[in-house]
Amino acid sequence: MKPNPECAPCLLKWVFERSEVLGSEESRLELIKRIMRVLSKEFSSEVNVGVLSNKITGSISDLLSHSADYYEGLKLKSNRIAKNLLPASVNFIERGRTPKERFFRVCRLASVSNVAPLGVPSETYRFPEVSHLLGSRSPLPRVTEEVLRAAKQATHVLYLADNAGELGFDSLFIAKLREMGLRVTLIVKEGLFFEDATLKDAFFFRLDQSVEDVLTTQGFFVPSEGSPTQREAFKKSDLVISKGTGNYEALNGEAEGKNVIYMLKVKCKPIAMRMGAALGSFVVKLEN
Repeated sequence: MKPNPECAPCLLKWVFERSEVLGSEESRLELIKRIMRVLSKEFSSEVNVGVLSNKITGSISDLLSHSADYYEGLKLKSNRIAKNLLPASVNFIERGRTPKERFFRVCRLASVSNVAPLGVPSETYRFPEVSHLLGSRSPLPRVTEEVLRAAKQATHVLYLADNAGELGFDSLFIAKLREMGLRVTLIVKEGLFFEDATLKDAFFFRLDQSVEDVLTTQGFFVPSEGSPTQREAFKKSDLVISKGTGNYEALNGEAEGKNVIYMLKVKCKPIAMRMGAALGSFVVKLEN
């Protein structure tokens, strides 16, 4: 995705707030100087937002350790809360009367689990939107026939995970894809990347036992910037499932003609305009 002008202050706010948790005043000053240095040098109307995000986080990697304990604790608690919601979520899916309805239900669950705020997380994710969906107390995200058709026609899915906790609901979607006969390769973050899912979180939900492979990336996956292993996984996939804002920003306009299902909460005006969706809404949208 190419940036709007407001993406620059948003990136500054997103990275600074997430990185300054438990940091000293001196490290926070150094942090903001490095972020602004990258933005002043790299920000343009032609840069991919995911690439820019990766350059920013790469420039502060030595400072991220200040927030490691905070995010590890938050992610573990979020995983446990999500795991406790999985039996009710499975029941919600199985109440669908047809295979199509069950597929739509698991898509909606995966979408409404994308609850991470743009600002720093202040508490464990409790997935209130998932609870509302399970209790039929919230509008259902729209899922089109084209989304189901893209899944039925696919053979190999590349699944770009977003946050810990919500990965539990992704596991239900991945199980449905496997039930449909699809092979799935999962990409998670390598090491600390704020509240994003890592190998540890994939193991928590036993996804290593249900997917063909689990790959890691140091930042957001951008096809043109990926490692040879990532590029090969992308090349052999005929469907990409992209969770969350960061993955949308990294992949939109870079998918090389592949079918992509985006699942996310619309948290900013530029993405709302691009997707034709209301700010704050949950989206399940196919693009190719």
